[in-house]
Parts: sequence; structure tokens; C-alpha cells
Amino acid sequence: MNIEYLPNKGFTINSVKIEWNSKRNTVREKLGNKHKEDDNIIDMAQFFDGDESMNIHQKRDVYENLNSKNNMLFLNYDKDNNLKELEVHSGFSILIDNIRLDFGKDISNFIKQFQKNGIEYSETEKGNYLLPKLKITIADSESMGGEGTGLYYFYATSDISHLME
Repeated sequence: MNIEYLPNKGFTINSVKIEWNSKRNTVREKLGNKHKEDDNIIDMAQFFDGDESMNIHQKRDVYENLNSKNNMLFLNYDKDNNLKELEVHSGFSILIDNIRLDFGKDISNFIKQFQKNGIEYSETEKGNYLLPKLKITIADSESMGGEGTGLYYFYATSDISHLME
């Protein structure tokens, strides 16, 4: 299954275009309502003298085996149900500016290709790379608790300010 990432715009999944800030119900319909809603409240109030306004409201839909087997992605939304983030965990080939990212292949090869195209990066921790211009993070298996340097995680967002702190 293929994803084409469109920096600052969104992405396509098998020719279905999904734009950042799209409404949750619209995205769900475009993807055939094949999601599992996985909204959570992360209790942060306990760390802020009981102030419940500090709780984190996570809104996301999980897609597994979307039109094929062994793929998984999360779509994350803001408090108003507007699409903000894409997390890919397996089963997709991701195309970005003529660079094809395939899960399991050595992540350093992708970093070299991005460098060749003039895309700067920083290694935020061993095996985890932030590419600010593209508003993405990619990580290898070892950095995510597994073994090896193969691509294991892809994250794209409409706003990377939280990653730049």
C-alpha cells in the first residue's frame, strides 16, 4: 500500500487525497470508515495540583489492514476534530519528493537521500531523526525498543513547533 506525503498539504493513500485540517468525519468517509476510534484523556492533573485543564485530550483513529494486510496507521486530531498528524507503523511504502521509504530498510540510506536533496535533519536521539523542512520524524526499530536500523516509524504533522522545543 502506498502513501505519498505532501509537505504542508497532507498526504494521499492509494490516490485518496487527505489534507491537513480536514474534518474527522470527512477523513473517515474518504477512507471508507475502516477506523477504530481511540480517543483518550491522559491525566496530567495529578502533576498540576488537580488542575484538570492540564489533561491531554488525545483524539485519534486507528486504521489497520486498510485495503491489504499488515499495515497500521494512526490519524491524530486536535480538540476541534481537525486532522493534525499522521503516524505510520507498518505496511506502507511512503513517497516523499521522489524518495521512497520502505519499512524495514536501513534508515541511514533514507537520511543520505534526503541530504543529497538538500534536506537538513537532526538526530534527536540515536536512530530517531527530525526533518524540520518536511515536518516529519522517522525512527528505526532499535530506537523504538526493537532491534536493527530498519525504518520502523514515520510521523508527519501540519505543525512541528512541539518538536522544536
